[in-house]
Amino acid sequence: MSDQDLAELDKMIAKARQKPLAYGLCLGKKPEDNVLYLDLKKAPEVMMRKAKADGETGKVTCGEAEVKGKILTLTVMGKTLPGLAKNMKAFMSKQGMKMKIIIADPDGNVLESDGDEDLGDEVGVGEAAPADEIAEQDAAEEPVADDPMAGQWAKVSAALTPLVDRFVAAGSDKAAPVSAAWQKAHDAAAKGDYKSALAAAAKIKPLVTAAPAQQASTPDDPNKAKWDAVQGPLEGLYTSAMDKNPENRTKLQAAWAMALEKAEAGDYTTALTIAGKLKPLLDAAASAEQSGQEAEIPADVVPFQKSRVLWIDSRKKMFEEMKKLENAIIATCKGDPELEPIAAEASDLTGRLTVFDETLQDMLDQITNTPSGPNREGLKKQALGTLKSYAAALNEPFFKDVDGNNGFVNVSVASTARASLASIAKVLAA
Repeated sequence: MSDQDLAELDKMIAKARQKPLAYGLCLGKKPEDNVLYLDLKKAPEVMMRKAKADGETGKVTCGEAEVKGKILTLTVMGKTLPGLAKNMKAFMSKQGMKMKIIIADPDGNVLESDGDEDLGDEVGVGEAAPADEIAEQDAAEEPVADDPMAGQWAKVSAALTPLVDRFVAAGSDKAAPVSAAWQKAHDAAAKGDYKSALAAAAKIKPLVTAAPAQQASTPDDPNKAKWDAVQGPLEGLYTSAMDKNPENRTKLQAAWAMALEKAEAGDYTTALTIAGKLKPLLDAAASAEQSGQEAEIPADVVPFQKSRVLWIDSRKKMFEEMKKLENAIIATCKGDPELEPIAAEASDLTGRLTVFDETLQDMLDQITNTPSGPNREGLKKQALGTLKSYAAALNEPFFKDVDGNNGFVNVSVASTARASLASIAKVLAA
């Protein structure tokens, strides 16, 4: 694995403390040469194919990875590989992440353990750990320090990579510079410079999401135009559904990944067929009053989980509204030599929203999974501190004027943030 891959793995392991992530694994000839990829949204089978493509053996498997305390549990949904626990123990140690490795089946039964007792007898070999014990261990852990922009970059990268690949494969005259710029964005992210990576992504996105007529097309297949019209709205619906963590998450991930793969291969007929069957499932998941995770949590923490969903939805709307302002400024100023600089600056307006990151929603998720007591109260105080930093940003001149005094179009960026933060503050203060 490259240094960039390993840096991304480190970030994904941190995310796996908050919810299970899909993984794909290809064992190397030596444990240190293993290839392990995790992803927030893609299906395990997709990650396995990616790991196999970059690996050096045919020993592959996939499933979901979850971290609780010092335990990394790999639920195997693919082929069971003998000796996997000790192999992965050596691999993770080589990367500087010392953990106890548990291999489990989809029903939660432990298949293997690395046998390392130095990290404590958190889970007995041959039996599943009680959920309340794992929750208490995880609550005792210090919150994982993470760049607030890392989560945003992970989402942007996952959404934009298929579009960049398709754009480059289409043979546009801008394919080479776009490919080079996207690689530089990944290089910046690997170094922890997420601000530069996100700025590059913001400039690349308009190019790779342009109308089909601006890119190389295959006019012989009328279904391509239909797919291009469907993909954007369906992708937004898919993101909303995944934010609710539905119980059929894995099924939805696999179907969406298959639709994208078929479209990238030029099989737009199959892609549209999958999209037609997938849409009602995504509609149901996105509109569900309870998330899959919320349905399993105690009633006393439901308000925190609802607050988390509220902030996710609010951030989405803020970005949509800021994009609306960007488009209005560009439409007004583009073509006028004196106003061109304003149009150029407008393309980076969404960058103003990076301060409103995923830290609050991650903290609310931790609160949801932490038993009532001192640990939860401590997390609530931390969340209130993050909320106050957001509120301070809203008092800056830019956000005081952005909604109704920008001179171009009325939007609801700051007002959306203020309303949701006020609601969340009441929950945290209770």
